[in-house]
Amino acid sequence: MQDYITRDDLLDLGVKEQDVDAIAAELNEKAEQLIGDEVIESLTDEDVQTLVDMQETATDEELGTWIAEHVPDYQEIIQDNADIVLGEFAETLPKADA
Repeated sequence: MQDYITRDDLLDLGVKEQDVDAIAAELNEKAEQLIGDEVIESLTDEDVQTLVDMQETATDEELGTWIAEHVPDYQEIIQDNADIVLGEFAETLPKADA
């Protein structure tokens, strides 16, 4: 799984060091799901079937290249969904006293 949300992102939000890895894994899984859903929605039925077929034999690099070629705004999808997941998480954190 790719790290869309990093340890540094979480530390910058004030997450305790001992909690960072578990939270990062959970948030990255959520981001990956959202990204995958949006990628699938942007593909034709034929492209979805091609992607499904490729997942059985292709490497992660080959899949990434194929997706980048067939989803022109792929990097934007990644960034938007990572930002959404991180933003939603940040909203759940206790507010520091001003």
